[in-house]
Amino acid sequence: MAESDLRILANPNDPSGAGLPSQGTGYDHDSLGLFQQRRNWGSAAQRMSATESTTLFVDALLTIPNWAGQPPWRAAQLVQKSAFDGRPTSANGYSAEVGENYLRQTDRAAGVLAVVERDASRLDCGASDVMPRGDPASHGLPEGYALPPDTSQQAAIAVAFALAQLGKPYLWGGTGPDRFDCSGLTQAAWQRAGIPIGRTTWDQLRDGAPTIEAALAPGDLVLIPGSQGSLAAPGHMGMYLGHGLVIHAPRTGDVVKVTTLSAFTTSGVSGLRHIG
Repeated sequence: MAESDLRILANPNDPSGAGLPSQGTGYDHDSLGLFQQRRNWGSAAQRMSATESTTLFVDALLTIPNWAGQPPWRAAQLVQKSAFDGRPTSANGYSAEVGENYLRQTDRAAGVLAVVERDASRLDCGASDVMPRGDPASHGLPEGYALPPDTSQQAAIAVAFALAQLGKPYLWGGTGPDRFDCSGLTQAAWQRAGIPIGRTTWDQLRDGAPTIEAALAPGDLVLIPGSQGSLAAPGHMGMYLGHGLVIHAPRTGDVVKVTTLSAFTTSGVSGLRHIG
């Protein structure tokens, strides 16, 4: 809101964005898009995409130690590095408050967030057709499950993290630590293993390298249409565990659980991605 008033802004100082859809024109250096990100953030197409620019912002946020312990306006400042850095100058109206330009937007932001949270309670990844496996108390993980011995160290870390989330509630858009959606779970798992991947199912369809079912390894991503996507545009995903099992965060009202690969892929496979 502080940067663009929630508009995707073009900028004559960066002609590479001129042919892309926009909702207005800005003139701040070579900044583009919702977050007014400069060229060092990424391509014009990334900066002028609502999804891609948000991913760039969130990826930068997650690199900041204890970002969640900061007031939101200070966390925003640490990412955006605006003129409101706590040192009074003419550029920031002689403000001594770190992130004051973002602080001014908190009431408006709270109103938007309330709408998002209301809608999120009714949204899911479209996995209502995937049935759980095994004892409900174990959330589908078979007794005696063990990783295949040839699992890579990073994949073992990612799988261990994912399994540690069993039973946690689904939240559309959730990235943890208490609630997850499908791609939030896989992103957090691979982040724990030290490998960054995209935030959304669409992003993760392009992460890593393509693989085939016969070569699936623990930690690989399994993308499916779900009930709201298609083979070309998957709406749901999970992580392969080995032994014909997949862990996923299914839908609102459900929890992170394990199912069989065969049940998970009943509606088809949109993509299989090997990460590490």
